[in-house]
Amino acid sequence: MTETEKTGALLKKVASRVLRAALAGFITFLLVYFLPTLLYPLEALPPGYEPLFDVFVAIVVFFAVVIELSSGTILKYAFSAARALILIMYFVYALHGGVITTEMEMAHVMVDLRGFLAMLVFLNLLGLAKSVLEAIDFLSEKEEQPTV
Repeated sequence: MTETEKTGALLKKVASRVLRAALAGFITFLLVYFLPTLLYPLEALPPGYEPLFDVFVAIVVFFAVVIELSSGTILKYAFSAARALILIMYFVYALHGGVITTEMEMAHVMVDLRGFLAMLVFLNLLGLAKSVLEAIDFLSEKEEQPTV
């Protein structure tokens, strides 16, 4: 193979990977932001939660793109594990540790969401474990290069 053929093959590979990543990001944005806002307008969210929703969308779309860009490498599993950890921190922050309080006219409302938060954290811990096990499997399937 000549140098130009190698460069052309590399450009094709990178272009297809970038196109797949852009498509994954667009589809994720449609499913996580556009479709829910059509069904449930952002103005109906409790006060102060619209920016948190935007941050959630940014986190999910960013990791969808980065994971797709790094497919076929060990970085894919590192980003999947990072996504799980960041989402755990995000949910704990957004749900105020599971107890949400607010004032409504003459009433003080407190909602205990610790059970729901525990389920979210548990699901993300399962995703973290899955990423670690997939990384181990990826490395174990990689052939060892013979030393000469």
